[in-house]
Amino acid sequence: MQLVVQGWGTPDSKIGGYMPTSAWIDLAPGKGEPEWAELGRQFRSCRRSFILHVQSWEGYAPEQTLRWQSVPYESDLQAVEDRGVYAFVLEANRHAPGAFPPYSCVLYVGETGNIGKETLRSRLAKYRNKKAQRERARIWSIIEQWSTSLIFYYAVVNEGLSTKVCETRLLDALLPPANKRDFSAVVSKARAYAFP
Repeated sequence: MQLVVQGWGTPDSKIGGYMPTSAWIDLAPGKGEPEWAELGRQFRSCRRSFILHVQSWEGYAPEQTLRWQSVPYESDLQAVEDRGVYAFVLEANRHAPGAFPPYSCVLYVGETGNIGKETLRSRLAKYRNKKAQRERARIWSIIEQWSTSLIFYYAVVNEGLSTKVCETRLLDALLPPANKRDFSAVVSKARAYAFP
């Protein structure tokens, strides 16, 4: 809230006119505000828009059966030295195992090793270098906000299959909020229509 030193402040419908500026002096953030205001600001900073489209889940046709493994983002555990697909998943039970019913959100899906020799292990190492993520706003927002709750899920993709195709099929099915590209053309256009 901006503090106006002179003048008559802002319109107030309750008093039918303008509220004197002096009435706002004690309402600066953290001083005299409702007890829920700070929590409300925190909630706002955590909001993401999810598309929970059951038909996309039902229509998912993987190139191969994916065998998912996982490591906590903030740990010393490593992924395997293979090519494949991966997902950043936010999990409530990371902090209190067994305290909640299963509750998780797939935030981002990616692939590695389709071109070049990068592996799931080397890709995770790059993501763990927080400084290197500063130019990737969507990834930075996930890591900066939720690193202690993130799980890096990964699955090896068989040789001869495209990790890019596997990634696109996963993206089209799960529609994670932090991905912007690599959806199929139809899904990409539908997302643009849904979020103008």
